[in-house]
Amino acid sequence: MDAQQLEKMMGFAPGELEKAAEAYEKDEWPKGRTIRLGRPPISDEPSVVLSARVGESVLEAFDAKAKRHGQTRTERLRELITLDAMIA
Repeated sequence: MDAQQLEKMMGFAPGELEKAAEAYEKDEWPKGRTIRLGRPPISDEPSVVLSARVGESVLEAFDAKAKRHGQTRTERLRELITLDAMIA
């Protein structure tokens, strides 16, 4: 893929990609133009994966409660773990 094809694919005007690359290298990248891929960070510190085994019926009940609270399983679990850690 050449620069012209890349510019077209990314929505840059002809020659704009090279200018943007130069600005980025000079630490002059305009605010609002940075695209961060992936999930947004959940905090300012590094995160780790926590896993645990529970019975299927417990998981079903937990998921149902999360849904009633308008949360995903992960959101509910994070909230409960954080609350528990704060009152420890």
